[in-house]
Amino acid sequence: KELEVSPQFFPNSVMANPFGASEREEVQRTIKAVLGTFTTQYTKHYALALVKKKEKDAVKPPKHLKLDKRPKPTDDLKSGYLTKEGGVRKNWKKRWFVVKHDYNVEYWVDDKASQKPKAKPKGNMGLCGYYVTEDLGNALINRLKSLAEKMTMDVSALPQPKKYSELTFEVYHYRRRSYYIEAATKEEKDEWVEMFKTACRYAYGLRDQEKVHVRGFWKAMEATRWHLGRWGYSSYGGSEEQVLSDLISDEIDWTVMGRVWSRMSGPWIIRSTIRNTILKTIDSMVMGAVTPGWKGMSSAVAEIRPKIEPVIGELVEPLGKVKFDILEKMKEGALSIINPLLDEHVTPHLSKIIEIITSPMREGFEVSLNLWEEQLNKYSEQFDATNPEKGFKDFLWYPRSWWNMRGAYDKLDCMYDPLWLLREIFSDIYPWGLIWTGRDHLSGTMDNAFYTFENHLKKNLEENSSAGKEAVEAARSEALAKYKHDITWLTSDYYMKILKVIIMPPFNKLVIPACKAILEPLQSIIPDTMKDFIDLYDMFDQLINGIIEGAIKNVLGGSD
Repeated sequence: KELEVSPQFFPNSVMANPFGASEREEVQRTIKAVLGTFTTQYTKHYALALVKKKEKDAVKPPKHLKLDKRPKPTDDLKSGYLTKEGGVRKNWKKRWFVVKHDYNVEYWVDDKASQKPKAKPKGNMGLCGYYVTEDLGNALINRLKSLAEKMTMDVSALPQPKKYSELTFEVYHYRRRSYYIEAATKEEKDEWVEMFKTACRYAYGLRDQEKVHVRGFWKAMEATRWHLGRWGYSSYGGSEEQVLSDLISDEIDWTVMGRVWSRMSGPWIIRSTIRNTILKTIDSMVMGAVTPGWKGMSSAVAEIRPKIEPVIGELVEPLGKVKFDILEKMKEGALSIINPLLDEHVTPHLSKIIEIITSPMREGFEVSLNLWEEQLNKYSEQFDATNPEKGFKDFLWYPRSWWNMRGAYDKLDCMYDPLWLLREIFSDIYPWGLIWTGRDHLSGTMDNAFYTFENHLKKNLEENSSAGKEAVEAARSEALAKYKHDITWLTSDYYMKILKVIIMPPFNKLVIPACKAILEPLQSIIPDTMKDFIDLYDMFDQLINGIIEGAIKNVLGGSD
């Protein structure tokens, strides 16, 4: 379905059709090119993910953490009434919202409707790839300015954005439907905003959650973006088709649409109508290619996996030997290029970044540990030997509540401004993403500490049912020792992960092109039977990863 813009949009030849045959052809070429690149990369990285799986299965990884890991809960995470703006009519209606255990959000006419057997909700919100906007006024104005720039218009010529109450927040996606939701009070808004942020962060988009597919898909996404010259991390989310569509649409936007928008003229109402028509047409063109394309890719790898998996199993040991030889040759040629770039672009900034993230994370863990002990004190005071599991449900939900954890979380929020300033050097930094990773460490570790206490207590009481509060104190002592051990390890792990997230994208952008002439000749020493199962650039990425880790450890060692 291609765009046929009606002549009524161009009265008296005020403006030539900005999206003519040549632009449509260019869009089609872009769709075909990106989809073709991704198809090649997905097939390749799916096979490489199978190799990774076989290699991992052959080696038992070291166990660093001592706390027991709590299984994922299956109960609803949060429910309550909110008022939602309609997607079509834009009228406001009160709805009963339920955040499910898998972070999918349902909304119902009322709470009674949600309890009826086999009833279906009024709507579902799959929030992978979304984010929450609290300050709607500034966000809408900034988007208006960005749109005016794209359309080469003065922002004053555009209609003013709709005004919302201070109790309204937005669940936003730049291509899909956005949701406008109003709470009854400021406190309710704060709680629901944090819940929706959590749902956006943890909602799982890919329909196929099998580990080989997940690794192969995201590696193929990364490789496709790099092939297109789009370096750094991406924040795509959704189903496989949605992610691919967003990738292709972004490429069309970067390569084609700037020229289209710049050729538009006339009043906003005309430009807006034409723009919306063009975007709908492009979305239709993209999905028309992606849907059958992804179906074909998925079927192809499903068919080929049973054939190549036994072959990979036999090749794991010889693959390891060939990879070792290649890695040694890679080091010989590349280190003389990598080390000077490391000294110039990475090492001078490491101490500053570590200074920003060190104290907040340690203080956050200190607060969370104190909160954990406070909850155990309350449990101990109210301990009922006839029903020792009374209170366990409070343990389950305590670290999942932003309100409960806010004292620990607040310690991390101070990292935002200094991390944002580092974007002048490391342009891919997303401060809130780094802060949320820290929050995950705080809440997840506390959750596991509660679960470990529960397990020790049950075991102690099984061994001596009359132990009473002695069993509680023994379980607390055992869980506390493991909690402190895990805090020490996870703090260092957080520093390492955050530093790599900040440093790796811009460093790769420098190093990979500089070392390309060294890497490509190494392809010739890979035996033909192994060419589909060895990725030189993945190996090079591991080499860079190891070098960066070494540099970070050197600086961290000096900062302790």
